[in-house]
Amino acid sequence: MLPEISSAMLVVTHRCNLECRYCFVKQKDEDMDLETARAAARFLAGNARRAGTAPAINFFGGEPMLRWEGLLRPLAREIRAEGRPFRLSVTTNGTLLTEERMEEMHRLGFGLLLSMDGARGVQDANRPFHGGGGSFERLERVIPGALRRWPGVTLRMTAAPWSCGGLFESIRWAEGMGFRSFFVIPDVFSRWDGGSWGALEREVMRYAAYVRSRREAGRAYIRFSALEGALDDADKLRTAEGRASLAARGRAENKCGLGAGRFASIAPDGGIYACQELCSNAGPESPFYIGSLAGGVSEERRRALMAEYFSERPRGEAGCGGCPYEGACDGGCAANNYFAAGRVNILPAAYCRWKRLLLRAAERIKEGEG
Repeated sequence: MLPEISSAMLVVTHRCNLECRYCFVKQKDEDMDLETARAAARFLAGNARRAGTAPAINFFGGEPMLRWEGLLRPLAREIRAEGRPFRLSVTTNGTLLTEERMEEMHRLGFGLLLSMDGARGVQDANRPFHGGGGSFERLERVIPGALRRWPGVTLRMTAAPWSCGGLFESIRWAEGMGFRSFFVIPDVFSRWDGGSWGALEREVMRYAAYVRSRREAGRAYIRFSALEGALDDADKLRTAEGRASLAARGRAENKCGLGAGRFASIAPDGGIYACQELCSNAGPESPFYIGSLAGGVSEERRRALMAEYFSERPRGEAGCGGCPYEGACDGGCAANNYFAAGRVNILPAAYCRWKRLLLRAAERIKEGEG
């Protein structure tokens, strides 16, 4: 029996006030109503109680703060008034945050993940408002209040071919603003030519050189979790035992997005999906659809998705020959694999290149510590 689902991305709307050039969300005028959100909370709480764990909701979209008045705030107030032990968080583009809203979010115990791409030129190129106009200026006013309340908030960025030349500038800007950590991944669906990928490589290596210099001087620096992971990978890839431990991360039961664990996503209509990326892009015909609040979760559909992933060892769409991760691959993002190749276990070429780039950056850092 697979674990009951007790933690969910609650996709409260498919609307957004931004028109990000790479976004996977199929924007449409569809919102979750409060009764569906309440049903989702009851579903998660019941499953968590039986499992002996705490339920969790991450409010997601579209832009979830569009539903602050009609859903997030009333549901969070009800949960706290009833004393239910929910972990609550929100993934937001930040443009609809205000001092008043952030204060109540903090009082209600919300966690925050800020989705933003960095310095003005990059942010405005990647994340304009509908109808035009950049979003950086509005965010610049919001960030100090967010960092005051959530000093450990992670900045979640996307590197795109047309703006990646500003990645290191954006990292340093974030550090200057007070961010302690960031996460970035390339847009794997856009076309990367030699020039754009070369620019991305230069920016990552600039960050690696910066990290190396700070570590040598014993000074703090803004952390990038994936590069920290690559530093660990560089050691593990040298031994059979280490490679086996890396390969284990790619097993279906250890991955998000495959419906194997206690994590899932709930769409505005109450449909339950293994990954939030499918909530606006598919329906019950999707292999990622694993049930509904009204009809329950299908163990059969969850296992079918896992079986599809297990049908062959994860591999890159361009092959794996010569890749240092061959036989020790984490399998990438199952949803992105599906969008790019129509298979949950075939990785986009850009993702494979990215993993190898981070490993080279990690080895560059380690050269200074030998």
